[in-house]
Amino acid sequence: MNNKWLSLNINTKKDNLEIVSSYFDLYTIGSHIEDSSMTMYFLFNDKDKVEDILSNIKSNYNIEYDWGSVESQNWMNNWKVFFQPVNIKDKVIIVPDWDTNDYSQEYMIKICPAMAFGTGHHASTQLVIEQMLNFNIGNYDTLLDLGAGSGILSILAKKMGVDTITPIDIDPVCEDNFYQNCKLSNINKIDFIISDVHKYNNYNHDVILANIDKKNIINILDKYQKSDSRALLILAGLLESDLDDVKSCLKECNIDNVLQQDEWISLAIKKYDK
Repeated sequence: MNNKWLSLNINTKKDNLEIVSSYFDLYTIGSHIEDSSMTMYFLFNDKDKVEDILSNIKSNYNIEYDWGSVESQNWMNNWKVFFQPVNIKDKVIIVPDWDTNDYSQEYMIKICPAMAFGTGHHASTQLVIEQMLNFNIGNYDTLLDLGAGSGILSILAKKMGVDTITPIDIDPVCEDNFYQNCKLSNINKIDFIISDVHKYNNYNHDVILANIDKKNIINILDKYQKSDSRALLILAGLLESDLDDVKSCLKECNIDNVLQQDEWISLAIKKYDK
């Protein structure tokens, strides 16, 4: 594991921080937000790519930024200062591995946020969790988690009672963190698959989760509609402004439910009855 990472400190309007952070999802290995400031962490060899993104968006969001570096131990200490438990609808609580408190929520997910492949703080993750609760997915037998990352959604699905879960992610670095979080949350019998989500062709599941981004979601939606799958499809990683683009892609299905948190939305999609 690297002993040092790049840190990028960004200042902009508080309402813009989550939108700005979404531009860096492919490269960031962690972040935390405090007031109108955000710090994100990157590998050194990704700096040029991040700079290209910054040059394209900084004027749109009035961004001021500066670069630094951080030792891994300092990063862990930062997480311990800034990480707060994530409470969703008083039913799900996501806590860091050093938290030994007792909680009353029905489902507790314990993670190692030092690896930072999704901590539950992002609105899109919370919206998917709300959809999972609303549709009581514990009543379903199989679930496909596309872009599984740290495993929060897969872990919750298992805790809710889904029997067979298939998590897919293209990033092999996620695998250790995924299994670590499963162990912390007392979950087993989930096999992580390293694959491009677009090369995975088995959509024969009861539920499909895709918390990624608009471009990937549109590709997944097209593939889903061409398949024989009758799965409940839960999508997130979308902005409110993306809704019309997604709607224009719907041919064999309709939107059953829309949830929104700030600018972020999640869609629950079902195929038309035949």
